[in-house]
Amino acid sequence: MKAAVLILIVVSLMMPLGAKAPTANDVTVAIAAITDSAICAVAAFLNSPSLELPGAMLHFRSDESLPNLLTFQNSDIGTYLPVFMTTRQPNPSFFASLLNTARGPLNDIAIQYLTVHGWEVGHAVLKGAMVTQWGEGASLAGLMAGVVTSGKIPEITVVADVTVQGRRVSTPVRVEGTFMLHSDDEGYFAVKPLALKINGEEKGV
Repeated sequence: MKAAVLILIVVSLMMPLGAKAPTANDVTVAIAAITDSAICAVAAFLNSPSLELPGAMLHFRSDESLPNLLTFQNSDIGTYLPVFMTTRQPNPSFFASLLNTARGPLNDIAIQYLTVHGWEVGHAVLKGAMVTQWGEGASLAGLMAGVVTSGKIPEITVVADVTVQGRRVSTPVRVEGTFMLHSDDEGYFAVKPLALKINGEEKGV
């Protein structure tokens, strides 16, 4: 009996040491899934009416019009694209294009990221949370007006603690990091990592 207990203790101590470390590809996929999901969450929120992404939920403080928290509960990024595609009209006219832009100024960007990265159901499933920081005095009305008139978004900081698992990673990857979503000097939408930790280990950015 004592021998059996000793074996169980040894095995339990060895399990963390034997945990599979994520590969470089795992890290790349996990970061892409997290940044793409942040972009999609902002785009879905700015759509009029707002879109609901499966497994993703926005949370608001009582006195603010912009969300301060985004949570993921087994949210499959492969299910996002059909949600955005429902907002597109077939062969739109010029005026229909303007209407679609007003309806969701970042929808096309979200569709582009989801399409380029080729996300399919089961590729990446997210669980965790992101804290969104919109800037001092930011409001939904001001953000929408700025995006529609300039085609750019102000700097949005996202602090994430999200675990990604699925068919495109060989092991679950926990990403703790700070990312900035913004329009770069040439007007293109970009995501810039400011701090990054993978499965508890700090990484250079």
